[in-house]
Amino acid sequence: MRYTEQMRLSDFDESLNPKPDTRPRTRVPTGRLWERVVTDGEWGVCKFDDTVLFVQIINGRPYAYGHEAICKWCGDPLEIRGEQVFCSGHCGRYQGKFSRDLNAFLHWNGAESRTVRHELAQIEGLVLEPRDLEPIVYHTPTPFYVEYEEDEQ
Repeated sequence: MRYTEQMRLSDFDESLNPKPDTRPRTRVPTGRLWERVVTDGEWGVCKFDDTVLFVQIINGRPYAYGHEAICKWCGDPLEIRGEQVFCSGHCGRYQGKFSRDLNAFLHWNGAESRTVRHELAQIEGLVLEPRDLEPIVYHTPTPFYVEYEEDEQ
């Protein structure tokens, strides 16, 4: 039978045996939750298959992230017609909704997190919806055993 030596509490006491911390300390950069997207020029909001994004309007065509938006079926450029976006190429298919009101980004759930919505509204100058202004109410769940005890009586 093999016996191992038992560890003593003093082996773990740092005050008796201090060890310098030699690990390199790196600082994690903390950034903003939202970087400003809407800059100079004409902007709008597009909703393509539940993806909502800010687009810049140049010559009546939407540009997203600095690139012209293209049709997902044929690859031709898109064009805005009223409050809708269509392919301007040979397929001519409907692509999604369009709004010149930038508040549509929040209305169409472009950001679902309440914290991100508040940050986004502050940076982009948008108006929060009434649901975002309501205080969060946290309900404490009733434990199962309390319900069970009430049923027993």
